[in-house]
Amino acid sequence: MTIQVVIVDDHNLVREGITRLIDSEPDLAVKAQASSVAGGQSLIAEGGANVLVVDVTMPDGNGLTLARSARATYPNLGIVVLTMHNDDDTLLEALDAGASALVLKSSSADDVLDAIRRAASAPDAFTATGLGAALRRRDTVSAAKPILTPRETEVLMRLVDGDSVANVARLLFMSESTVKTHVARVYEKLGAHNRASAIMSAVRLGFVKPDRPKTN
Repeated sequence: MTIQVVIVDDHNLVREGITRLIDSEPDLAVKAQASSVAGGQSLIAEGGANVLVVDVTMPDGNGLTLARSARATYPNLGIVVLTMHNDDDTLLEALDAGASALVLKSSSADDVLDAIRRAASAPDAFTATGLGAALRRRDTVSAAKPILTPRETEVLMRLVDGDSVANVARLLFMSESTVKTHVARVYEKLGAHNRASAIMSAVRLGFVKPDRPKTN
């Protein structure tokens, strides 16, 4: 059986290069390609694909979001995340999204082809170079990560959004003195002296995503 591959990447040269690589293999074929998350969703919905090869950064969203939705809807679809981002967050997010593999764009052609074939045969088995080390680093950070109460987390999110103590009190239906108490506890747990250092610590510890949308 020929493994049918859908490629989703916003760079034409990357798509064309991967297409030539895949079509040169007798057991692989490119079924279709797209340059956006929306385009990828449409192609996957058409059916017939065995493996999705998807980039992370897209003009209309995140390829990992596409990977997550594809995994939820098509459990037997192989999903290969092909990215230039060589960091723990991207690797672990790909794992959490249900991808079958993460391969760096700097990898060899054989590595890419091997990942596609493994994804087709074992879509629910994640592979990536450096996975064990990344998991150990995550466990180390988690062990050292302070625990915030739900209320402290709400206050922290409002501080990140730039709200004043008065606004936090109004939005969360608390007195200003209570808000100040929560703020002091958040600062203490995060080892911060002010709002700016609290936000930096919150991002570093994973409480807040750097690109988190502002709360209404």
